[in-house]
Amino acid sequence: MTAWCLGSFAPAAPARANESSSLEAAAAGFKPYVLERISRCLNTVKSMRERIAAHDLAGAQQSWLAARSGWEGSEVIISEYFPSLDRKIDAWPDTEKGFHAIEAKLFGAHDVQVLPATEELINNLTEFERQLRTTTLTAQGLLNGTAKLIYEIGENKAEGGESPFSGNSLAEMRVNVASVAAAYERVFAPLSKKRNAQLARAFSKDLAVMQALVAVPTLQELDQVRLRDASESLVNDLALVGREFGLEKPGLGN
Repeated sequence: MTAWCLGSFAPAAPARANESSSLEAAAAGFKPYVLERISRCLNTVKSMRERIAAHDLAGAQQSWLAARSGWEGSEVIISEYFPSLDRKIDAWPDTEKGFHAIEAKLFGAHDVQVLPATEELINNLTEFERQLRTTTLTAQGLLNGTAKLIYEIGENKAEGGESPFSGNSLAEMRVNVASVAAAYERVFAPLSKKRNAQLARAFSKDLAVMQALVAVPTLQELDQVRLRDASESLVNDLALVGREFGLEKPGLGN
């Protein structure tokens, strides 16, 4: 991306104390959304283990696909709060551990001999869920995590996605965009619409563009250039939304 260039990003006037408290409460209140998805992911991976143990390739593949929906729905916080677990669970390309090692076997080699990798994935997802339950989400952390995910959609996933063996990349991008929308609407939108209605409208407009772009039937029909541009615009919109509340410019690295 070339236009992530808000410069030194001098904060706007700080939010009033009651607004700041409301924003932090909304961020903390977003945790159940993420917990529900990661718990669903973990339970589905456990079902996948059963299918693998039964040498049921088709059943294991379906469980893998179902588990990805829960995982991708939680990515708004993963790289920001749990980068080391993210690398163990979802590193790409990685044929040794995590989701994509299992994907390569199940969908690429049509081989169910992935029980050790599945057990390791279950252990890491269990640890993720445990740590998440004791973690307080903050407005700054959620701003950072959401911005990173938006950037990743446009910069990396637009080039073909991270689940090529299963053909699930486009579906995962749709879930990512849906989780971005949820984070914005549940945490930032209510106060943003009051403080800067024009900026809130700009964010919603750019988000709608991204939603439309990933709604195409196949990955081959995805307009990568437009998706990068939309992602770039949305990251900048989100940074400006954060600026309205005196938050720091979100970094896009881990």
